[in-house]
Amino acid sequence: MGHFVETMHRLGPTTPGAILGFSLPLPAGRRDGRYRGFPNMPPVRRKITLRIKFVKRPGAEFSGGGMGDLTFTERMLVEYAGERAVEGPLTLGQINTLEWLGDDTRAGLYRMMEWAVTVPDGTTLDDVAETLAALVERHESLRTSCVTGDSARQRVSGSGRVAVDVYETKADAGSPVDPEEVTDLIAALQARPVDEMGNPMLRAAVAVHDGAIRLVLIACNHLAVDCESLAVVVRQFDHMIRHPAERRAGPRTHQPVDQAAVEHSPRGRRRAEASLRYWGQHMSRMPQSVYAMPRPAGGAERDVRHAYAVPGSASGEGAPLGCWLDSPALRLALPHVAARTQTTLPMVLSAAFCAVLAWRTGNTDLVFASLANNRIGRDLHDYVGTLAQDTLLAVDADTTSFDQLIRRAGSGTLRAAMHGLYDVKLLQNLQAEIGDRRGVLFQRDCACNINLFESQVRPAGPPEEAQAALDRTTLRWHVPPYFRVLLLLRVIDSDGEPLLGLTTGHADLVPAAEIESLLLGIDRLLAEAATGDVDLRRMTEITGLTPVVRGPEWQRVDGCWIELPEVQRLVDDAVRVPARVFAAPDDHGRTVLTAYVTAGGPVRTPREAHEACMSMLTGRYTAMAPGRYVICAGPPEDPDDPAAWRRRPVLAEGDGRKEQR
Repeated sequence: MGHFVETMHRLGPTTPGAILGFSLPLPAGRRDGRYRGFPNMPPVRRKITLRIKFVKRPGAEFSGGGMGDLTFTERMLVEYAGERAVEGPLTLGQINTLEWLGDDTRAGLYRMMEWAVTVPDGTTLDDVAETLAALVERHESLRTSCVTGDSARQRVSGSGRVAVDVYETKADAGSPVDPEEVTDLIAALQARPVDEMGNPMLRAAVAVHDGAIRLVLIACNHLAVDCESLAVVVRQFDHMIRHPAERRAGPRTHQPVDQAAVEHSPRGRRRAEASLRYWGQHMSRMPQSVYAMPRPAGGAERDVRHAYAVPGSASGEGAPLGCWLDSPALRLALPHVAARTQTTLPMVLSAAFCAVLAWRTGNTDLVFASLANNRIGRDLHDYVGTLAQDTLLAVDADTTSFDQLIRRAGSGTLRAAMHGLYDVKLLQNLQAEIGDRRGVLFQRDCACNINLFESQVRPAGPPEEAQAALDRTTLRWHVPPYFRVLLLLRVIDSDGEPLLGLTTGHADLVPAAEIESLLLGIDRLLAEAATGDVDLRRMTEITGLTPVVRGPEWQRVDGCWIELPEVQRLVDDAVRVPARVFAAPDDHGRTVLTAYVTAGGPVRTPREAHEACMSMLTGRYTAMAPGRYVICAGPPEDPDDPAAWRRRPVLAEGDGRKEQR
């Protein structure tokens, strides 16, 4: 049916409720899906209130790749009239989205999500206009604005206009649509200013060739939809464009104002409180970084071992890098593995990610962010609005059986799905409180974002074919917009097939060769698992992945792998005076980090030293704040001797946590 693309107009701050990850243009539509129809009624011809024509002039064309020249010919403003104009409290999803987008509610700065759709021959611009109007009338989220501040509210407009930009393309009318054509149309739409008279929640662009519509681009901002909501919008657009009699709003269904009422009810509040308790339990013990790995040494370790093109701009500290695994083997294997273990495709993919993470890092207690769609209940099946939020997926990967790991991942997925609806600001407060106590920063080093609209698929061939298909695996590299995630697994729906990718916001820490090894490890593991259970002790033999080797500078502190030199650098940067960090067991045998700090610098108390360390943890995945601080009158002659520091006069000491002050 089309191509799904996410783009970034502006990247807001990283918060616990962010929708994880960003993508470049990719094929990811779906051609089928359940649709709840409406009674057959005669079509209503919508009035196009304004059609602005533009005279061609030099420089009016938008040049792109596969689509050739696009010439902007007109902007249609499509009138709509909804059943009601209403306002109410914000939903938790809207609060979450506003938080990570930032507080600027100007439409041009919203993160937009686009989906390109092909339409039947003979479809007219009026058909597109009528269908879009019906969608906006049906789904109040597509005509809702959010008022921020002390009296934050959502406001549903009763009427308005949708801007539809029309472009003439030189692409041949009968030729297949190339993904680059989608990219060009997106870029053209983004380049044009938002119409002040148009609805900022929904925009559209249409590419035509000699009067025939070649492509329709539907663009919704993230305050209006999440990924599954956009899929609902596109599915219904595709249905109504083919069935004119059903271009009606139909009976009112569950809307964001209704969802806010549910969330503010006693039952809704209890669910949100339970989610925060779930987060608190896991954050009190989870590793600060699941993917705590030695920094790559450079040279051959950074080189990709296969002849795939890696973007040259993805080198250098903090640079983002992404890669998609286009694997016939994975697509063949997944249904067999899911059927044998009586689980779903997302559960199998999550387990495969856990398997390679556990083998590579040595961490078997895996807890990382995962996306919860929060569509529990009949009313939310075709709901359009932003519902998805982060949850925590906790999986015990200490097993030798891949089938057992899949079942554990499945159970963990179900538990996580029940705890993904909460007030993001309350979660931030909880994170700060627990982080201060443990000396860690929850910065989403690993995350998993699986958007598959069909979780059950029948096998397409015998399981033995998966191994034979490994030779057809290809990797497609891209440079995504920057975001602060060390390692993100993304799975999207590409014409009904899963497309799996890994992305990093730090190519200096997770170079291309590492991404390639992890992706191919998942691919080979699933191909092996197509015919039966896999002994995970054979991971190196099956996948080529080798466990990391950590040197003596590594310590396990409060469940976190940390590097003492990195902790030392953290303390040096924070206190800016001579200081030393030592690791030693306490009375219970647990490793404790103690920082000896020379007096006379910017920090005078353990609390100030701890606050300074906590403020500088961002991006330091293998460091944590010390568990104890000792402020000394001066440094010893041998600063590397802990006994010498202990002999210095002590001016203040303590753990520096809030409780001590």
